Amino acid sequence: MMKTSKETMQTWVGALVFVLGVVFLVWSYVSDSQKGGDTKGMELTARFRSVDGITVGSPVLLAGIKIGDVSAMRFDEKNYSAILTLSVRDDLEIPYDSAANIASDGVFGAKYVSIEPGAEFESLRNGDVFEYTQDSIIIEELLEKIVVLGEERRAERLKNKAEEGAGSEGELQ
Repeated sequence: MMKTSKETMQTWVGALVFVLGVVFLVWSYVSDSQKGGDTKGMELTARFRSVDGITVGSPVLLAGIKIGDVSAMRFDEKNYSAILTLSVRDDLEIPYDSAANIASDGVFGAKYVSIEPGAEFESLRNGDVFEYTQDSIIIEELLEKIVVLGEERRAERLKNKAEEGAGSEGELQ
């Protein structure tokens, strides 16, 4: 009889773990859909020269809160630019002079579109285009600029020391 009671207890614990797993999966799905996963609302357009790291489905944030997603991307062959379509909540009044920026969540984090609100009283409406945008910052290009700047400064210091007669070539390095 002791074995039966132990087996029954294990069965109940297993069933409880299974039910909790199903509840967690349902909760996860419901909470994700409430965060704006399939935002149906206002569509805004933004034109960028570079959208590195952005894909369809990338989040759109306003004040750090997700308000939509990138719903489409296309290449403008005439202007050699990328055009993003942003689907955002239509209950928001985003000032007309707001800027759409491509930002990153830390140095190695995912990219997203950040909306910086402007000061206009008039709001963007469905189909409007952001007048102000800021492209994606490519970390490799930024690091290259820093290295080049450092090398130029070092060369300038060496040149100044040589002109001042600060010593032989071996001492300059």
